[in-house]
This record gives sequence, structure tokens and C-alpha cells, in this order.
Amino acid sequence: MTESSILLPGYECQLEDDSVLHSKEKVQSAAEDLLTIGIPKDNIHTLPCLSHKETIDYRCSCTFQIVSEDPNNDECELQYAMRSAKTAILLRGDHFPIATPRIQHVMKLVVRELNARVSENDSAFKYTLLRTDLSSVSFASSWQHGLDCIATFNYCTPIHVNNETKQQLLAEANDFCSDCNITTLILRSKKMKEVGGRIPPFIDDLLHLKRQDGVITIALGMGDETSIPVFYHKPEDAFQHPNGNTMLKALEWMMNTLQNIERTEMENGKDFKLLEMYCGCGAHTMSISKSAIFDSIVAVELDQRLVDACQVNCVKNGCSPTQNNDNVDGGKGATPVYSFQGDAGEWAAKSLLRRKRGLDSSTAASSVPSRSSKSYWYGQDYHVLLVDPPRMGLSHEVRELAINGSFEHMIYVSCGRQALKGDLDALKVAFDVMDCTITDLFPRTNSVETLVHLKRRR
Repeated sequence: MTESSILLPGYECQLEDDSVLHSKEKVQSAAEDLLTIGIPKDNIHTLPCLSHKETIDYRCSCTFQIVSEDPNNDECELQYAMRSAKTAILLRGDHFPIATPRIQHVMKLVVRELNARVSENDSAFKYTLLRTDLSSVSFASSWQHGLDCIATFNYCTPIHVNNETKQQLLAEANDFCSDCNITTLILRSKKMKEVGGRIPPFIDDLLHLKRQDGVITIALGMGDETSIPVFYHKPEDAFQHPNGNTMLKALEWMMNTLQNIERTEMENGKDFKLLEMYCGCGAHTMSISKSAIFDSIVAVELDQRLVDACQVNCVKNGCSPTQNNDNVDGGKGATPVYSFQGDAGEWAAKSLLRRKRGLDSSTAASSVPSRSSKSYWYGQDYHVLLVDPPRMGLSHEVRELAINGSFEHMIYVSCGRQALKGDLDALKVAFDVMDCTITDLFPRTNSVETLVHLKRRR
């Protein structure tokens, strides 16, 4: 079987197609779409994939159906399939070339072991319990090749009925992790979850940040003595950027944009603050903190699991406020990050109310709550607002806060083309688009990620 014979169900650009041309045409189409809301052409830039390699081996999370040639025959081998238009279509292979090499390697081992027999003389399957009623499997890996890979098996019926079966199932799961080079294997069915391998399930990653000739670059893995390490610890069920290549491009663009804002806008002695909404587990936050551009960062996220992960990452990166007591107001170490659980719209509404009441940073010191309190940060003036909302875009309250708040600059990361247009159209009453850079979020599909720098109009 050749690589090009593998199907990519649901993908616009198959393996035998010109993926570089597809990427260029896609981001150019997104750029032309933004011209319709009045963004100057010279302010729109594109970063398409420039090589075939960038359009494969990139996806660090993916899910496949598990199907049998004959669903009524338990002796048939299991195969991977993907859904397209609600129909399961065979992948026609034992791996998925769009996934990271780590996932591709594990995929081959998983399907091999699920179909393995006890021996040549025994037709029974080696992992009978694991394969029984298995309906789908999900994979998640580190961005960096060779690190963690977690597999999740999903079942259409309860995965165990008594303690003896449970122990047998866990024994199979642990053996399966060893045979398939899996960090953790999670078994899920309705109201049931069992875990084999490393517990608790998590994915680690490492980036390094470097300044050279006034430019910040970011790459995966450990750097040299002149670079700054950035650590990521991600729970298995936490959202992480699905494309490490695009993530690095976005982070580099963001770091250099923020650095230029600091150089041109920051006043001596001013407390330079960033408010980040939809921060997740700190994918942007950690690199921004380690670059020491700001004096303080406030990060807001709705999902408590992601808030907890962000706070763990703050400790790992030395940017938890408790680790920066000597340089909270602008020391040379990592910028302290104050991470809070909260809905972005609710936070925005309370911040606007606080501003209207005049309870801002000029409030008497005796009545100002502690920095560990949300109430303290509602009333603060921020120089920059960073948002990375879900595909549906910003809430009305966040738009209002951006327009009527203290922000001189706004960084908007978007994966929703139509929602972005609506938001930018609304924000233009107060902001000008200084730069709009479009990247290929999911090569071979129609998805893009857009990075926008807005500056308040004087």
C-alpha cells in the first residue's frame, strides 16, 4: 500500500494533491474576505505552508472510529475509519499521515495489538477485553516529537461489570501501554472510566524562547544557555493547540508584536499590565510571562480544569505571584501571572461597572482588596487586551470592555473567520487594525487562524 492510497475523509486536499498550493489559496481567500470590512490591504499578511512537510505530521489530537469488516463476527480484524457526512469511511491504512509522528507510530502498534492472537496455535485474541465493543479511539500527543502520547478507548457498552473483570481489564491496559509505547491508556464508557499506564494522565511539552538582534524566536525542545525554557503541563482532557507548527508561528508573531508595543508605548515608571481572556492552560501566557514584557498579567478562563493547569504551569515557570514577591512590580524575572476562573463576559461586565462607578486604581489604598482577589483586578487599567475566544467569537460584554476600557492595544487570536469579521467590524469604532496575519491552522482543510493587532484610534 502506498502512502497516497490512504484516504483523508473530510479533508479538502488529499495526499496526492498539491497541499502547498491549497494552503496559499486558502489563506489568500481569507485575506480577501477581510478586505470587505475595510482593513487596508497593506496591513493584511499571510503565512501559508511553504512545503509539503508542513501539511503532514502536524496534528497532535485526532479521533478515529473502530470498525470491523463484519460487525456480527467477533473474529474479524478491527480497522480505523473516519466520519464524513455521518458515514464511517475506512482510512485504508494503519496510520494517519496528518497526525504527529508520535501518534502515527502508536496507531500502527495499537491496531496490530488489537488484532494480535495469543499464539499461532491459539486463535483467541491477545487483548480480548480491550477490543470487545470498542467503538472509537482518540490520540493526543506532545507537540514535540518523541514525548508523551495518550490513547483513549471509547466503548458503546459498560467496560466492566464486577471487580474481577475490572482487575483483568486494568492488567490488559497496563500491558497494552507497554506493547504500544503509550504513556497512558484511558478506557471510557457510560459513567465509567479506568486508566492504565502513567496516572494521572497528562502531556508535557517544552519550548525555548530566544532574543537575538531584537527579535524573539520560539522553537520546540531544549535550547542553549542563551535561551529561556518554557514548560507546559497539560491535563489529558484540557484543550491544547492542535498544530504545533502554527502555534509556534502564532507565539513568535505575538511575542514580537507585544515587544514592539512595549518599546513604542510604555512610559517610564508605568505599571505595564496585560489582561488575557480565554487563557486556557496558559499556552500564550507562559511565553509572554517568561519574556518579561509586562509588569503583571491577569489571565481569565472559564474551565476550572484549565485554570488549575494554568496555575500549575505558573509554578513550573516561576511566574506564580507567590514566587515573585520581590519583583511583583516589574522585576527582571518572569512576569507574575494572576490566574482566575471566570466567564469572560461576566468579567467584562463587572469591569465596566467598576469603571463607571469610578472604583479604579485611584481608590483609596485602605479600600483596595488584595491582588489575589478578582475585585482588585476588575478596577485596574490595562495597556493590552489579549483574547483567544472560541470559534463563535467575542461576547457583547467583551466587545464593550475592549471599546470602553483602558486598553491602548488589543491582540485577537481567532479560529472563526465569520465571527472575526463581525468582531472587527464592531471594534473599528475605537480601534484601527495595524496588522492582520493569517496562518494555516489545519493544512488540507479550510480552517485558518488569524492573528490581529488593533491599536486605539486617537
